[in-house]
Amino acid sequence: MKNLTLRVHGQRLAVTAPKAGAEPKPGLSAPLTAELNTAGSRTLVLDYEQAAGDSGNSNCQGPFRVLEVVGPLDFELTGVLASVLNPLAEAGISVFTLATFETDWILVPAGSLAAAVHALRAAEHTVVDHAEGEH
Repeated sequence: MKNLTLRVHGQRLAVTAPKAGAEPKPGLSAPLTAELNTAGSRTLVLDYEQAAGDSGNSNCQGPFRVLEVVGPLDFELTGVLASVLNPLAEAGISVFTLATFETDWILVPAGSLAAAVHALRAAEHTVVDHAEGEH
């Protein structure tokens, strides 16, 4: 896999499991919001402050920082996530991943962001800040 460019977003996100019957909605101000549903569970990814203040969440994990693989990525590409996740795993950094039609998104614990950036750069990826250029 070629070297990738990843963009760090400033906002902190949460991964939550709403209580049964609760209707929290992801806020659209985050760089990434998501609702994932299976037959037995519902997971939301949304702004951390919004999630932490919502009593409708039975479980709230975070805060996370967001790394966006700069895309769009071709569906035929292989090894994209492996090339990003392997260096993070070797550095002992846990992740939560999501994908959109155009790219992949990696959430890392907010306190691990500097170590994640270091590990990704050591693996010869480029990491840039969303607003300020290179991070």
